[in-house]
Amino acid sequence: MRRFSPKWLAGALLVIMAVLMIGASWQDSATVDETTHLAAGYSYWLGYRFRMAANHPALSQMLEASPLLAMDVKMPDVAEAILKGQLGYPYLVPWDGTPRSIQEMLPSGCQGQYVKLPPLGDVMVQWKCPENYPLDSWYYWAVPECQIFGKTLVYGGLNDGDAMLFGGRLVQVALTLLTGVVIFIWARSAANDDWVAVMALALWVFNPIALAYGHLTNTDISVTFGMALAVYLWGRFLEQPTRKAAALCGAAIGMALAMKFTAIILAPVFVVSLLVSWKRLNTTVISLAKMIGLLMLAGWAVIMIVYVPRWAPVRPPTGAEVAVLGIPGWFQAFRPLLIPPDFFKVIAMALSLSKSGYDAYLLGAWSHQGWWYYFPLALFLKSPVSYVILTIAGLVVFIRSARAPRPLEYMAWLGAGVYLLSAMTSHFNLGVRHLLPILPLLAVGTACALQRLKNKKVRMAVNILLGWQALVVVAAYPLYIQFFSEAVGGAPNGYHYLVDSNYDWGQDAKRLKKFLDEKGIQHIYLDYFGTQYSIEYLKIPNTRVSAEMAKQIRQGTLVVSVSELMRPEWAWLRDSRQPTARVAHTLFVYEMSLPASNASSWLSGELGAF
Repeated sequence: MRRFSPKWLAGALLVIMAVLMIGASWQDSATVDETTHLAAGYSYWLGYRFRMAANHPALSQMLEASPLLAMDVKMPDVAEAILKGQLGYPYLVPWDGTPRSIQEMLPSGCQGQYVKLPPLGDVMVQWKCPENYPLDSWYYWAVPECQIFGKTLVYGGLNDGDAMLFGGRLVQVALTLLTGVVIFIWARSAANDDWVAVMALALWVFNPIALAYGHLTNTDISVTFGMALAVYLWGRFLEQPTRKAAALCGAAIGMALAMKFTAIILAPVFVVSLLVSWKRLNTTVISLAKMIGLLMLAGWAVIMIVYVPRWAPVRPPTGAEVAVLGIPGWFQAFRPLLIPPDFFKVIAMALSLSKSGYDAYLLGAWSHQGWWYYFPLALFLKSPVSYVILTIAGLVVFIRSARAPRPLEYMAWLGAGVYLLSAMTSHFNLGVRHLLPILPLLAVGTACALQRLKNKKVRMAVNILLGWQALVVVAAYPLYIQFFSEAVGGAPNGYHYLVDSNYDWGQDAKRLKKFLDEKGIQHIYLDYFGTQYSIEYLKIPNTRVSAEMAKQIRQGTLVVSVSELMRPEWAWLRDSRQPTARVAHTLFVYEMSLPASNASSWLSGELGAF
């Protein structure tokens, strides 16, 4: 009976993870970019070219949009016009991400008519051009258009937006669970012990970062699954280098790259591991080169399948396109060889964007170039104390006791280390979600290392820490995006350290609706960091305000997302008033009719559960 119990326990753990994520999936509102990814994937299934969300590979978006094929999805007129290139924005975004006026790219004779779109009055332009219509250009990056396309398709009023979003999220939940299966198989193969595999799986199941971003229609969990599978199969290849192992690993690499371009970090991981394992490979250079070639061919074949049938090289760019869109020289030079072209366009955009920065927040400060220590610190802040202790202990035990570790074990630590070092060089400090791919690796590495501990008291301490982690994470349900370590006071204090996708990503509109209904508040002034269309979809009466506009409010309820509130322009509100309530920790409520000195008396306590 004992030999079967670990597998049953593993199954129970996956069921628990599914329940936690499915519940959060239904309760969380649309976060930033979810509608964009979902709608882009749907447009690809309909046969439209890979124009929407062109800075991401197509596979992840198509997977999460697959449930929409079984729904009666109606295409609003505005969404269809955007999809066909009949409506555009008065500005464009070059491949390096710096917005410019679209007038610079328009051919002579073009005329445009401004159009306001309901329900929010978004301003777009209906162009009339004699030739070379810019929105039809393959090189055009339709980032503004695809954002409004996604919001209109999901929340434009013709479709059940909640059902569409939930369907896409279920696919992501499935990928998160499959990642858990990979972790279990990997750890069991590395340690030859089912109980070690259960521990590795538990470290994944009760990881708040995995629970937070594993249920969203984004590309993060997709590439996490792909990279975990690829690193595991690469470890198997290093232990037994065969053509079959090379082909399987190559296919996994191709899938990971088709999910998200960050999978390119696999390249330095594999190079370093080859150098480390060279003596034990027991094969010739020629034989190894052939198998690596087979690996690369298998990966390329998977990418080709994803982009079928669009394999033909793209036409040469015009001079105007090169000048305005910032198309890199290497892309122009190798253009005839870059097949499939849509995939290599993703690579070119990612490399161009990596040179620029992005406004990021850390410990009360803002920076456009970021901090080298952002990601290690974010990982610490967003993890339970017990998880941090177990991971550090696992690394120490591995370093001290692993004399000649198997590739299946050391690949977990090596992959996580190289990925983390690469992330620390990035100027895009967008959130801890970008570290998702290292979490399965840390789970395997930690569990395999800690199984070497033979002292009963020490092993009991490990089990207690794991139980502590499980209790802390279950108690945080369903607010996993805003989870913060107990070491810094948990979710209520998280905004002092990190915001944006780390904390407040627009996930609490439904909770705001519940709060307003229970308090009988009929109208709010709002600065919301999220999909405003979801606010309208929920029929929340609101007036959008900026920080400057809010200074003029003399009567009424003001609600500000904390990701906006922590910006410099809202300093006057932070300095003059205390919130009268907080919804789910992320939405700060102010009763502007009260004197600033008495603002906190309107409602005692924090409403973190709404």
